[in-house]
Amino acid sequence: ASVLTKDWQHTPFGLYLDPQEAYDMKSSKPDEVLFLDVRNQAEIHYTGMATIIDANVPYRFDSTEWKMKKDGVHGTFKKPKNPDFTPAVERIIEARGLTKDSPVIIMCTSGTRAPYAARLLHKAGFSKVYTQVEGFEGIKAQTGELKGQRVLNGWKNGGLPWSYDLLPEKMYFNYSQ
Repeated sequence: ASVLTKDWQHTPFGLYLDPQEAYDMKSSKPDEVLFLDVRNQAEIHYTGMATIIDANVPYRFDSTEWKMKKDGVHGTFKKPKNPDFTPAVERIIEARGLTKDSPVIIMCTSGTRAPYAARLLHKAGFSKVYTQVEGFEGIKAQTGELKGQRVLNGWKNGGLPWSYDLLPEKMYFNYSQ
């Protein structure tokens, strides 16, 4: 898997996969491995979703509440945490006949939310949670004419199967309280 360079990328599990490794693990044991996309609904709606994903359970939601950045000039919309994240994952595990010892893979946009979601599952007693460290869209180029675009690494850039056609049975509303 990719080299983790930031402390926040590390999880208590120490289990990390690149997109191809995540695909191979899920493909080889489709009924034994749970693969979660933790992006919010707008993200999967506008950028698509890996076809091999079992369920979407957002780690954070969108909001209309504004927050200024530390520079005092720019801002962004707040993204509150999903208080139902862990219970929803527990409901999926139960519905699929899996346990908290079953392997779980977590993927987000660029690999930044996955470690936080993994830590929540660690606190809830899960024992094998992998983070897909490059995310669905990869990371932003720091230089060149594509600077700021998500063109490095990631599920989509790796040519792995994905679609804009979302299946209702994989959506969060099936697992939310």
